[in-house]
Amino acid sequence: MHKRYFTIAKHNFAITMLDGDIFSILPNLAPFESESTDDQLFEIISDNSIQPSWRGNKVGTFPCPSAKFEVYRQDNGAYQILTINEYGHPCAFMQSDDKRKHFTITTRGSKEDVTFGFNNTLMVIFTMCTAPHSTLLMHSATVENGGKGYMFLGASGQGKSTHCNKWVEYISGSTLINDDNPVIRISPDGTPIVYGSPWSGKRPIYMNVHYPIGGIAAIEQEKINRIRKENIPTAFGIMLCSCSTLKFDKEIHISICSTITKLLERIAVHTLFCRPDEEAARLSSSTFGL
Repeated sequence: MHKRYFTIAKHNFAITMLDGDIFSILPNLAPFESESTDDQLFEIISDNSIQPSWRGNKVGTFPCPSAKFEVYRQDNGAYQILTINEYGHPCAFMQSDDKRKHFTITTRGSKEDVTFGFNNTLMVIFTMCTAPHSTLLMHSATVENGGKGYMFLGASGQGKSTHCNKWVEYISGSTLINDDNPVIRISPDGTPIVYGSPWSGKRPIYMNVHYPIGGIAAIEQEKINRIRKENIPTAFGIMLCSCSTLKFDKEIHISICSTITKLLERIAVHTLFCRPDEEAARLSSSTFGL
């Protein structure tokens, strides 16, 4: 048995490995390893000896860009979730206790299946446990410049990563800190902070850093570069569509909506209609005051 501790966006948790060596195929977690603390938000046990046994009512099957999740909920509030990869192969099974503080993950398949299954299941657990603590797991590419984080949202293929690349190329002092799944947490004084995470899409950018948010823009491809500041209802919709919501759980969904409301009290959301070029990067950076 081997236990390690991790901290993401100032949320502490532990993973205990009962068999195998799950940590050797999860190098993305290494930058977030921390010391043992008394305030663990949740604990995961990796135990491949368990045979999945479904209990409770099936809530539904919920797709995301690269996976889908079959969700079952018991009467006491405990969850069982099956993670299925893009090829339709079940690769991880998670079960929680009724308090959703203790989780067991069982993985199956090839090294790639196990890596995919554990990471995606961990993201679900992280969202489930941190949502009540003013935290959002985002679908965004994010750059840092001048000690602030700038987030670019949008559906896959709209050009988030490309726009961030243009910042790194043309906006002096810019650094890509996450390519797909940064975390937003509202600090006790109300300041929205963006954190790096162990999940970053196709590019392995796992930076344990955090910065106050300097700007947020949704990316939409267009032939002419222009940017528009959105009103609150539109901004709320953009943010809700760009974060992990776990919409099958009403309490979690309400917490996420509350956090988005807090965020919009401090940060404006823009839509950037743009080409993948230098001019677009300079337009967004100047809009954000750089």
